[in-house]
Amino acid sequence: MNRARIVGVLACGVVACGGPDEPTDLRPAGPPEVLAVLISNDASGAGVDERATFCKLHDAKRPALVVADPDGPAQVCPDDLALGVPEADDAAPGTWYVRVQFDELLDPDRVETLVPIAGSTGAERGTLADTRPVTLTCGGAVIAYDGYYNPGGNSLTWPVGPSLYVAPLAGDAIATGTACELALAPAVVDKDGAAVPAAERGPYRFRIAPLALASTAPLADAPDAPAPPTTIAATSPATLTFNAAVDPASLPASALAIVEVADCAADPATGTPHPAVIAGDALDRRSLVVRAGDAADGAAWLPGKTFRISAAPGATVRDVAGGEGPLAVTICFATAP
Repeated sequence: MNRARIVGVLACGVVACGGPDEPTDLRPAGPPEVLAVLISNDASGAGVDERATFCKLHDAKRPALVVADPDGPAQVCPDDLALGVPEADDAAPGTWYVRVQFDELLDPDRVETLVPIAGSTGAERGTLADTRPVTLTCGGAVIAYDGYYNPGGNSLTWPVGPSLYVAPLAGDAIATGTACELALAPAVVDKDGAAVPAAERGPYRFRIAPLALASTAPLADAPDAPAPPTTIAATSPATLTFNAAVDPASLPASALAIVEVADCAADPATGTPHPAVIAGDALDRRSLVVRAGDAADGAAWLPGKTFRISAAPGATVRDVAGGEGPLAVTICFATAP
């Protein structure tokens, strides 16, 4: 999958982005054309990775290998101008955004307004709240959004530009796995008043990544190479962290088996079962904490034992917006005496 990275321009959501035009390798003649549409697909949640879900065919102005990426050259669109890209299907749940790149500068007053930043004398930030230059839908429902216009850049800079940056106001309210669309409004025009051609207004389609387990603590077992068990304090619960905010009630205690075993290589059928207690993590809505229900007060596990946690066949979990994903995991660990 084509991936790339975005740096400092995210600050445009905090400071004015409708400032002086920068000299760039653009194409001011004719109406503004859409060169590429990218979505944020950073699985870490930091919002720095982008992937193209649309690349304009047979247009040499579209971004290809962007060497300006500070993390190394990033391939946005194929070098072959006759090739497009598949629809992106891994927009980062809860933190995704869309970037629409144009081949020339837009009329900033038509796509963005500048509002003062509270507590900062003279500083302003861009907003799309009043201009509504796009329509954003997910699962057929219209999604509230904000963003800004970035007049800087071209197909050789990072992030690519000029561009509209569009982000949902409540990303967690959109279920994982949902299909989304972005369409440009006729009011998106260049400085000569020429509108984006109707054929290039979209909709541009992409999909939110499915719900998936991102990490565990202690680390989950490698199926083909189980490692010696990690030793944790008996007061430390296990943690399951997903790529989206999850509903703790969607994972019943019966979906996880907790077995006290002689060692991690032992057949769990020969071990001693313990009841599972599952709850949401108070500090991270993406995480569930797991402990044994028969541990002493203030403890998560019996001390000096080895435990194996495994998901039941067919176990699933849901995010807070109703998206569902499978849960297949095994964790084996020891507790300190």
